[in-house]
Amino acid sequence: MKNLKEQVKTAVEIFKKGNFLDAERETKKLIAENPKIPFLYNLLGLIFAEQRNFTLAIEYYEKGLLIDPNYAMIYNNLGLLYYNKKKSENDFKKAEDLFKKSISLDKKISEPHSNLGILYNSINKSEEAIKHYKQAIDINPNFFYAYHNLSNVYVSIGDFDNAKKYLREAIKINPKFIIAHRLLSRITKYKIYNKHLKELENLNVNSEIVNNEDRKYILFALGKAYEDIKDYNKSFRFYFEGNKMFKEKIAFSIKNEKDKFDDIKTTYNKKIFDKFKNAGFKDKSPIFILGMPRSGTTLVEQILSNHEKIFGADEVEFIPDLIQDNFKEHNLKIFFADNTIFNEKTFKKIGEDYIKKMKSISQNYENTTDKLPNNFLSIGFIKLILPNAKIIHCQRNSKDNIFSIFKNHFHGKKINFAYDLKDLVEYYNLYNDLMLHWKTTIKDFIYDIKYENLINDTEFQIKGLFKFCDLDWTEKCLKFYNNKRPIKTASDTQARRQIYKTSVNLWKKYEKNLEEYFLDLKTN
Repeated sequence: MKNLKEQVKTAVEIFKKGNFLDAERETKKLIAENPKIPFLYNLLGLIFAEQRNFTLAIEYYEKGLLIDPNYAMIYNNLGLLYYNKKKSENDFKKAEDLFKKSISLDKKISEPHSNLGILYNSINKSEEAIKHYKQAIDINPNFFYAYHNLSNVYVSIGDFDNAKKYLREAIKINPKFIIAHRLLSRITKYKIYNKHLKELENLNVNSEIVNNEDRKYILFALGKAYEDIKDYNKSFRFYFEGNKMFKEKIAFSIKNEKDKFDDIKTTYNKKIFDKFKNAGFKDKSPIFILGMPRSGTTLVEQILSNHEKIFGADEVEFIPDLIQDNFKEHNLKIFFADNTIFNEKTFKKIGEDYIKKMKSISQNYENTTDKLPNNFLSIGFIKLILPNAKIIHCQRNSKDNIFSIFKNHFHGKKINFAYDLKDLVEYYNLYNDLMLHWKTTIKDFIYDIKYENLINDTEFQIKGLFKFCDLDWTEKCLKFYNNKRPIKTASDTQARRQIYKTSVNLWKKYEKNLEEYFLDLKTN
């Protein structure tokens, strides 16, 4: 038995190091020799899940449950798998049920509570998420991830005091927990003698504590801290170094982006819109808020969703998912040209699918907002599937917009143009050119709102928005900062504040660092 324990320990260590194929081989060998140990099936399920082989992961989890139907952690891991898959509403509901099953079988494990918190937070059930995160912490007071996740919920609902409290607890348990330091930096207004600033500086220079992978986040935190202190040269150096480190880890080609933008313009031409002028689902409920990241999309959604008839859906991936589901990686031009494959009924069906997806989360509100910024790439597609939708295009001073993207790290790998100022300027030029294409090709479909105008003449601009969206005016929408809707974007801290002007022309504080890059910018 001792030898078996050592062998299992070895397999687990190989798995934790990320050597999944070796871990798979070792675990399969152990299962062949010990076919009645459910832990081994759980381990092999985890290994396959990490390799994104969900079918085999489910198979081995279920084999483990045949041996021990009360193995609570397998139910938790199965739930996590279905949650990460999220290909349908059934996956989501199944994940919720599996987490609850895990809890019912073993009330002493914290992970299913934490995972339920993640699930509920993802669908804006903030109170339920908070409850389960706190239960996870009660079970395991050293579960620092739960403290961080709980803080994320508090940030999204604007409770920054509680967010800071739980982040400090997470850091107290694990001083090297870098993402907690990063989140704390985003909700802290720094002064030169701030204690957390000193912690960040120590982490930045201590390579024994912080590896390069984590140091990137510390650099962004320090950039923000020195911006607060108004040491803009030092702030820029930290932002620049952090971005440079992220850039080294991604594959990005501005040429590929140029080709993509050219394809969009040639695909969505006047002929296509004339050909399918009667296409699409005629529903008037959707409102799309789009533009470059950091252009004011969150603020506009916060204002509109304060209206009693509007559900703010935040950044949902429904449009990209529908394009992927219907076209895969194929050239859309070929589809649109072939009447046997594509006709007006097809576009209507896709439009109906969008509305169904939105209704599944919107609690039957009359109107919905979808504020995925890069839907600006798909305005033509939206016109074909939902011709009566409203498109609100958020604009901002281009230099402020570019620098704001540069200084805010975005999770995931969807904004890969953000880490290099030269790439950013070129991408902005492509975006600006595409918006001109949409406005000349699809007339009277896009409503422009400029961030600076919204800041300087708030009531007039909001009334214009409401008129465009066919909404009755309500004074309540001037108090958008009281909107309790969760916000989960890089603007989560700003959109809770009353209108402020400090971000207008902020780039000028960094002008000597930025001016050489802006020489190639084709717009003001």
